[in-house]
Order: sequence, then structure tokens, then C-alpha cells
Amino acid sequence: MSDILDIGDFIANHVQNQAVQVALTKRSQAMRGSPCIQCGFACLVQWGRANSGTQRFKCRNCKATFGATTGTPLYRLRNRHLWSKYLDLMNRHIPLRELQHHHGIDLSLPTLHRWRHRFLTVLVSNPAQKLAGMIEADEKFFRTSFKGTRGWKRGARPQDRRARRSGGASQRGLGSEQVPVLTALDRSGGICQTQLPDTKWSSISTEMEPWVEADSLICSDGNGAYARVAKATGCEHMVAKKGGQNAGGLSIGRIDAYHRDVENLINRRCMGVGTRYLMNYFGWARRITQHKPFGGNLLAEILAV
Repeated sequence: MSDILDIGDFIANHVQNQAVQVALTKRSQAMRGSPCIQCGFACLVQWGRANSGTQRFKCRNCKATFGATTGTPLYRLRNRHLWSKYLDLMNRHIPLRELQHHHGIDLSLPTLHRWRHRFLTVLVSNPAQKLAGMIEADEKFFRTSFKGTRGWKRGARPQDRRARRSGGASQRGLGSEQVPVLTALDRSGGICQTQLPDTKWSSISTEMEPWVEADSLICSDGNGAYARVAKATGCEHMVAKKGGQNAGGLSIGRIDAYHRDVENLINRRCMGVGTRYLMNYFGWARRITQHKPFGGNLLAEILAV
């Protein structure tokens, strides 16, 4: 039985390795005739091959050399035979130690953590297609977190406060220890989200206006910033919750449910994340919510950066 399992693992690893090699080959072919990454001139020539077998290029103008992974999150990542396997497992949150002991990705925890955030950076940017139709918008607040930093021990505090021992904020209500994230979604499944510097009307309007298609309906709470967004984009605005009752049969239940899923991922399953990685996890949650594939599809998106 063990021999059969070993053969199955060998075949699966070979298929995944071939998928990575094919993706890198396509990337190399696409780079031929494209401008130089460094100087922008279209004067590339083939310049040998890397140890992995992929084509390398050299610019005749600036003499820079680069390969298929240059300029992508995969740059200088080793163990490429495990990339596809790791990406396949990202369709759900799996603790890093479980990846080590139960899924055959025997790498150090810092390496697994670095891989996770290299791959998640591709998911942070919002889609190019605007939100349309019935749009729900709201903010979600998370406590600032410097998880992993050694500044508290080394005398260089990243924030002017005492270290939190039990995860609770040292002050009540919304303040400097809370990070706002603006989210908007429509009924077709489109989701746009970004971290805000503050909750001022100008900040919300500046970020949200490019997301919205004209002649849409924006549903929100009583925050006046969304009325400004609606006016600037030629949309209608309705307050979905008023006095505890839904106005006109509308609600922002979809976005509340989405925020609950994100909060469950960040604060419970991941046991809190550093604020610098917050939008990576929002991008991860969006990908899972929209049921978009991981694995080879995400690998192709990473190499297309």
C-alpha cells in the first residue's frame, strides 16, 4: 500500500512540476519582443538558460539580464516543484504547520509565510470592471496589529502605546488603534475594497468614486460620504438601515455577511494578522468568496504581473 501511495505522490508531483514549467515557458515566449523591464527599450536577445531550463534574456541597451520570474512575486523563490501544490491548497485557509506535517510541503515556517504573502499580493488590487446595479457599501474596522515585530522588545515601538497582552485595544471606541477598510459589492459578485487612512468624507469619496458605474443604486448606512459618492457618480443613494428598520425593503446584509467571513478568517482562523498584511487577507477572502480557482489559474495571474 505504501508503494502505491509513493507512486501516486510521485506522479502528482511530476504533473505539478510540469504545470509550473509550462507556465514559465509561456512567460518566456511572451517576453520575446517585449520591452526591457529596466529601460523600456525593445532590444532583447536570448542570453542562455537558467538552471531550471527556462530562457533568459539580455537587453542590448542597458545590459540587464533577467528571466521568466523577474518582476513577478515568484522572483528568486526556490523549490518551484512545490509552487503548484501550495497554490492548489490556497482555496482554503490551512495553518502553516499543517502544510508542513500533513500536506508534504516540508519547508520552514518563515518560508511558508513568505510564500503565502508573495502569492497573495496579486489578489490585493481591485478588478478593472466597475460595480453596477445595486451596490452595497460599508466600512469595517480592525485593531492595528504589529504581529511579528520585535520593536516592543528592542525599544523602538511601532506605535506610541503599551504592548497589548490580550489583544484588546487600550482605548474605547474608534481611534488611532482602529484601521478602517472600505468595501463595496454588487449583486453580480463584484467586490472592491481598500484600506482607508481615516473615515473622513473626502477619503471615502476619493477611493469609492472610481469603482462605481453611473446610474447605479448605492445602499449604505447613514454615513453622508456615500451620498456624496452617489451625487458625484450620477447614482441614486438610499439609506438601507434607518431606525432599526430597512428602508424600502433594502439592506446591506450581503456586505455584512462578507465582513463576517473576513473577520472569521483574520481574527479566528488566523488568530489575528499584522496590519501590513491586512489587505492580503482581504484579497484572499474575496477570491474564496467569488469561488475563483487557485492552482494553475493563480500561477498564470502571478506570472502575468
